[in-house]
Amino acid sequence: MSLWQNLSKPIIGLAPMDGITDEPMRQITARYGRPGVIFTEFVNVEYAAARPEKIFSRFWYSPNQRPIVAQLSGVDPNLFYQLAFIAAYLGFDGVDINMGCPAKSITSRGGGARLINDPSLAKKLVLSVKRGLDDWEEGKKITDVVSAKLAVETRIIQKKNYQLGGQKEPRIRPTISVKTRPGINRPLVKDWLAFLLELPIEALIVHGRLLSAGHSGPVDWQSLGSAAQIAHQRKKILIGNGGVACLGEGKTLSQKYHLDGVLIGRAALGNPWVFTDKIPDEKDRFLAMMAHARYFVDLFGEENFLALRKHLAWYAASFPGARKLRSRLVRTNSLSEVEKIVAGN
Repeated sequence: MSLWQNLSKPIIGLAPMDGITDEPMRQITARYGRPGVIFTEFVNVEYAAARPEKIFSRFWYSPNQRPIVAQLSGVDPNLFYQLAFIAAYLGFDGVDINMGCPAKSITSRGGGARLINDPSLAKKLVLSVKRGLDDWEEGKKITDVVSAKLAVETRIIQKKNYQLGGQKEPRIRPTISVKTRPGINRPLVKDWLAFLLELPIEALIVHGRLLSAGHSGPVDWQSLGSAAQIAHQRKKILIGNGGVACLGEGKTLSQKYHLDGVLIGRAALGNPWVFTDKIPDEKDRFLAMMAHARYFVDLFGEENFLALRKHLAWYAASFPGARKLRSRLVRTNSLSEVEKIVAGN
């Protein structure tokens, strides 16, 4: 049975966010929030092929993050084939194809949400992912499928995942999903979303804003509900996304629009408890923030500390003095500085 079909409904998961849902963020979210499913940051297949040593750390994960889905972006079908094989080799539970990113760096190359205008290429990418998973399931060797550079880096990542407590053998064939938007300037439920649901995917995740709206404006839940009807007729999963603020809202929207669940993104920043009914106090936030900071430094080293600052700032919210604390945290350069600031509060 499909990963998605097997999850308890409604599924309330952590959305993929570029530059945010790295291994430390996912680890802390899994520890304190236990979302129903977790996505990696997207891995651009073209960049991965050229510089795997720079981006393959996005494939790090710990076993408590399961079920975990690797998200891929880009436009090259052959590279999608290779990266899908790698995701299966690394034991991911699912492979998701990014057809919804609004970033100009992605859409200017025809990827992300621009694929809405290119259904022929979108289909090729899905079929390439399926072929990669088929070949992994049939037992093909990684050296017969991917480039030598990718094979070397994959084994390095596999070793790192073992160190993080992962299994020594992949478990099952990953499922295929697509994350997209209803359209570019107008909803295309029948022309675009229904087309995707005809492809060999198990789940369709839809961010309910048009590409032209970016990350702002109202979410078109009505279109998502219409897409859910089509998905269920085809015995597939429809997940909504966009502006969901809490667990309760996610459940309400799922029920109202007959969705199988929702993904939560920005509301999870510095707030892993968003997937629970718990309302964290100042002490909870400090404990999670310090756990996050220590885990980040253990993995990435203090030389990469700047990437952690935004996460520290997100934890400093919803308690007296949080604004002043944020202004101090975003100027820190080391774990010891953070520890001193927290100890003084």
